[in-house]
Amino acid sequence: MIYTVTPNPAIDITIYIDTLERGKVNRSRYFLMDAGGKGINVSKVIKILGGKSKVLGFLGKENSSWFTKYLQDMKLDFDFVLVEGFTRTNIKIVEEKDEVYTDLNQNGFEITEKDKNVLLDKLRTLANPNDIFVLSGSLPSGVKADFYVEIIRLLKRKGTVVIFDADGTALKYGLEGNPDILKPNINELQSVLTLNEENPLAIARSAKSLFQKGVKKVLVSMGDKGAVFVTEQISLYSKGIPVEVKSTAGAGDSMVAAISYGLSKGMNDEEIFKLAVACATAKVATEGVKPPIKKDIERFLKKIKLERLVM
Repeated sequence: MIYTVTPNPAIDITIYIDTLERGKVNRSRYFLMDAGGKGINVSKVIKILGGKSKVLGFLGKENSSWFTKYLQDMKLDFDFVLVEGFTRTNIKIVEEKDEVYTDLNQNGFEITEKDKNVLLDKLRTLANPNDIFVLSGSLPSGVKADFYVEIIRLLKRKGTVVIFDADGTALKYGLEGNPDILKPNINELQSVLTLNEENPLAIARSAKSLFQKGVKKVLVSMGDKGAVFVTEQISLYSKGIPVEVKSTAGAGDSMVAAISYGLSKGMNDEEIFKLAVACATAKVATEGVKPPIKKDIERFLKKIKLERLVM
């Protein structure tokens, strides 16, 4: 079973305009409104790929009905811990003329100790050996920066596979829990390692140093420069595929979805990496935080050529 855990979900509003003029009234051409949060985005793509997952995490009571209806309409299975307050709204501004993308993210609701323990008890009950748990995104107010460490250690004791995708202090602390798989972008990786971001081989070598913390696989996304995937057996690089960028939101989540889906289907490392790059490419060619179209994933999959990095 694949579970995605989103501690701080969001209602994502993507606004499309020609150019943003600061200090003036701006008129958008149109907007999209989606239920988002990194783990939820992962579950959307898993479904597109033909897999199944269950969405877990916290959800604000005040606007939960809109959120849950959205997931029901998408036929996604979910089991949230309802908490006091509103689920946050994130605004993404896409300036189409200059291809500039601006995110305005809110903090969201505040979690109590009781809320936290309810989620931990739920995870403890659901987790079985070899289940795949995706932990991703920011942490809500009210929980300490080491909350992911607590979750990861709980899940590892249950014998699950943990895929981790976070940034900032949540990433730094989360690594102490020894997740199995890490999916940082190049900037996030630079926050925990010193590396040369222009050299795929140097990035691979730096990423492999994380194996000392118990990590077994690291997928580093580098935007249009491609991606690097290192495991205990192999190091791979894929160049970026040229595509008309419509939204960068959710591209990394699409990679995480490919990893979790690929593991659940017994794919090898090369197959998983190709699928991850194809999913991310198809996602940036899709507006808003809507999941990519499967035929686009299949189309890009045929274009990917992997390069083995000799360590």
